[in-house]
Amino acid sequence: MMTEAFRPQKKRRIRIGSLEMRPNRVVFIIATLSLPLISWAVFWLYVNLDGILLSFKNPRTMEWTMDNFKQVYELISAPGGELAIGFRNTALYFVEGMVLLVLNLVVAFFLYKKVMGYKAFRIIFYLPAIISGVALTTVFQEFIKPQGPLGTIMKMLGHPLDEVGLLGSAKTATGTIMAYCFWTGFSGQVLMFTASFSRIPIDVLEAAHIDGCKPFRELVSLVLPLIMPMFSTMLLLSFTGMFSSSGPILLFTQGNFETTTVAYWLFTQVYGSGGYGGTGSYGLVSALGLCLTVVAVPLTIIVHKLVDLIPAVEY
Repeated sequence: MMTEAFRPQKKRRIRIGSLEMRPNRVVFIIATLSLPLISWAVFWLYVNLDGILLSFKNPRTMEWTMDNFKQVYELISAPGGELAIGFRNTALYFVEGMVLLVLNLVVAFFLYKKVMGYKAFRIIFYLPAIISGVALTTVFQEFIKPQGPLGTIMKMLGHPLDEVGLLGSAKTATGTIMAYCFWTGFSGQVLMFTASFSRIPIDVLEAAHIDGCKPFRELVSLVLPLIMPMFSTMLLLSFTGMFSSSGPILLFTQGNFETTTVAYWLFTQVYGSGGYGGTGSYGLVSALGLCLTVVAVPLTIIVHKLVDLIPAVEY
């Protein structure tokens, strides 16, 4: 008969909710989670709380005031003002991003269908994501110069470019940068959509072909519902970055010729452009950021709720 001294002791456990775990396991989990939690508290929570409080303070006297919000309203409502132009251009880039999202879906679908030369097109579309942005913008600027290839072609057609170039005029600068963004916009999203297409059961598509389903109907009625979680996620991410929609303004025009955006305006206020420092208007920047958050968060929640109304297809 086993004595009390040699009877195996029941190991002590800690109950957390409905789970029971050993103490060493609890210590391991706490130690593992402590570093990211500390990082989040220092680099996100503290920074954002400090920024929110800064928007209600006078930058010189540090007294509580609403002057920063009044200045934001004046800058936005001023007709022809830099920030008003920034909001206009940001809206244009956001709309372009929405159009590119749909076009990337279509391009990825045709690459998935293995059209003639699809392997070469896949590399061509992804090249802008591989090549340095500085190199791409330099090549693009050289191409569109009045003395460059585009200027030579337009001169041969009887429509020579202005001597200041497409980037040297307020009438054409923003449109030119948007054209560049359109040219380089077929990269990462195409690969992500193509990867999501590879999960679609081939039996479903073969059955559609037997029934005489055309490519457009196949994309709209079969492929899109099957990859809706991926598409809705990318759509939601586009709305979360709505006010950060921008082109490579710093590399092209440094915000001149009415090309600034909200994101670039915030950059110049904090860091400046070129070799110059920022304006030091941190309270103004914080106030604008808080206003943008108040607008973007409810809009993103609404889009998220609308996306959730679309039933998910299990396969």
